Amino acid sequence: MDWLVRINGAPQDAAVRAGLETWLASSEAHRRAYRSVERVWKLSGALPSPPGKVVELSRVRRTRRAWGLAAAALAACIALWFFPSLKLQFQADHLTGVAELRELTLEDGSIVHLDAASAIAVRYDKGRREVELLAGQAFFKVVSARDRPFVVTAGNVAVTVKGTAFDVGSSRDGVSVAVQSGIVEVLISGGERNVLSTLTRGERMVVDTQGAFARSQVSPEDVASWREHRLVVDGATLGEVVDELGRHHRGVIVMSDRRLAERRITGVFDLRRPLEALHTVARTQHGSVIELSPYLTIVSSSKP
Repeated sequence: MDWLVRINGAPQDAAVRAGLETWLASSEAHRRAYRSVERVWKLSGALPSPPGKVVELSRVRRTRRAWGLAAAALAACIALWFFPSLKLQFQADHLTGVAELRELTLEDGSIVHLDAASAIAVRYDKGRREVELLAGQAFFKVVSARDRPFVVTAGNVAVTVKGTAFDVGSSRDGVSVAVQSGIVEVLISGGERNVLSTLTRGERMVVDTQGAFARSQVSPEDVASWREHRLVVDGATLGEVVDELGRHHRGVIVMSDRRLAERRITGVFDLRRPLEALHTVARTQHGSVIELSPYLTIVSSSKP
């Protein structure tokens, strides 16, 4: 935000421009943050005048403009903080709505299937193909390219492949990776040290927000079963199941009991009927579902 104010306040100042370039080059987080706020400016029409067409402003007018830009940037940052869906609109190159599935073909021929309420950002260059999973789940069928790895990032996890098919899911509890075919390398960053693991066909890894992880086996045909409108879970928490069903329900589902949310569930559910599935899983855990309106559903324990 501060750099945008400086650039707009002195669009012809080479020193300011050089300072911005140095700041951007120092961190990917800086570049990502700047791109996000810059998109707000583009949508609001608040970009600097093109080179060669800059009108010199008086000191008073320039100061007023800088304050105005600062206020607009602050408003933009508040919007990005409090409205995650708006933030995704600015960050994502591709995203889906509630109960919407989409298949995409990237520029190298790799195919991405997006689950409902999911979003990705794509960054390709000569030496690297990178896709950031911003929300939800995505299934990838990657075209092999020599000396040009394909990397999927989600939270503190980076998955590197050369040619394979695998699923990556991101939630508030962490990141999951499941391999349908081929081999992937999973790098977990953070904590005391980085951890590098290899997953092959039929293997799954779940990584929590602290970097702790657990491996398990999964049937390859059940990897990304959401593409067939099936939710297949084995030992998932009820809270995780509710989150998945929520991607396919046009309304908010709230769990009022944390202990109920931590109970484990195994089963197969139809994502085309999320409320029916919700009633089923709630009954198996002695819970109840209250549909207050088409837009608000509450899951609670039926026991006092």
